[in-house]
Amino acid sequence: MASAALLTALFVIRFLVGRALKRGEGFPPLVVRRWTASLRNVLILVAIVGLVMIWAPQLRTFALSLTAFAVASVIAMKELIMCFSGSALRTLSRAYSVGDYIEIGGKRGEVMDFNLLVTRLREFEKQDGSFNRTGREVILPHSLLLSSPVRVEGHAGGRVRHVFSMTFEPDANLFAERAAIEEAALAAYAGTAAGHSKRQRGAPAVSRTEDDRPPSITVSVGTSDIGKYRLEIVFYSKPELVGDAERAIASRIGDRVHNLRTAGKVAVRKES
Repeated sequence: MASAALLTALFVIRFLVGRALKRGEGFPPLVVRRWTASLRNVLILVAIVGLVMIWAPQLRTFALSLTAFAVASVIAMKELIMCFSGSALRTLSRAYSVGDYIEIGGKRGEVMDFNLLVTRLREFEKQDGSFNRTGREVILPHSLLLSSPVRVEGHAGGRVRHVFSMTFEPDANLFAERAAIEEAALAAYAGTAAGHSKRQRGAPAVSRTEDDRPPSITVSVGTSDIGKYRLEIVFYSKPELVGDAERAIASRIGDRVHNLRTAGKVAVRKES
């Protein structure tokens, strides 16, 4: 009602003053136009100020509501904004690409696809150094790139460093037989597809020598916390061939250690 009364009064004033100016004698047309324009501008200003004063409580409530909505929107879109920021970080740093083998936030796998929001992985087992697939897919939001480091374990088409260990009872001197065990493991490794695999053409190499690395394997001998012998085996392979190579090497080493233990027991029996 107050707004309608204000506007009505202003329209009446404009009508009356305008009519008086047009009927007034002795006023040049230029002066009439100037007074008419000035009157219109003053009335518009009065209307704006009056409406603001009338609607001030409602405008204050609306402003508070708008502010609350803006804050809620920012909070709700925080994760989305962080995902876009993480995607920009991945693009600028060239952290990884499709086909690479990475670890983010404790999740390891092969990069199958990525977009502006998430990266999709073909998951590997949680065991460190294992490239055996679990058969599951993992969707990781790019917001993790802002809070967790990215570890690139291998590039698409390349070979990766694989480590596994074997534990044996201290029945035979494996320290003295380390070279023989390593030779047996190398023979088993060379006989697998992993031992003959090379980096695919066009794929980035992990190191300068990784491309044409000859079949090689390293066996280290140590002891566990409870005094048992522990063999640590290191070799390079394409991820899809790691499982077969590990089984072949483990079988050959196990057979070698078993023969050493058997030979030691036979020798003890002969001495007795």
